[in-house]
Amino acid sequence: MLKRILATLVVVSVLASFAVFGSFAIFTDTQSVPNNAFSTGTVDISTNPTTALVTYSGMAPGDQVTNPITVSNAGTLQLRYAVTSTTTENVLAAQLDLTIKTGVTTCTNGGFGVDGTVIYGPGDLGSVAGTNVIGNPAQGNQAGDRTLNASANEVLCFNVTLPSSTGNTYQGLTTTATFNFQAEQTTNNP
Repeated sequence: MLKRILATLVVVSVLASFAVFGSFAIFTDTQSVPNNAFSTGTVDISTNPTTALVTYSGMAPGDQVTNPITVSNAGTLQLRYAVTSTTTENVLAAQLDLTIKTGVTTCTNGGFGVDGTVIYGPGDLGSVAGTNVIGNPAQGNQAGDRTLNASANEVLCFNVTLPSSTGNTYQGLTTTATFNFQAEQTTNNP
């Protein structure tokens, strides 16, 4: 009987070792997903012209100057922009009236009043501290901010007038305005 128990234990041990080693024999497979590339977009605002948009020497009361500027989004992301006008002094800058329109068919002194939509003015040309003439450059969406899709552009028509009611106090004054176009992404930027 001892032989029988011993024989049974040997058979059970052999079967157990097959069961243990048999569990390592399984089918497997692996799949890789390569080339997961990422790149960031760009915000790139540009203007044409890039300098001397509206200039006038020797202005007299009632004179005006009108010119177009093309604002372009050369980036790959939609952008939102604002414009601030900073002047070299406040006296003449507050007397000069700036008006900015979109949709003007002929952006000249004669064509300015014919059509288009006013987006600023008439208001001050600017100030030493800076005047927001389109939107607000603070981050996020503010009233008046302009939106441009990637690779898009728009034409703005700028008109600066010295009102005919301007008195002698303004003779011989000079100011220079710098229009700063500040852009930011619109995606994930409420």
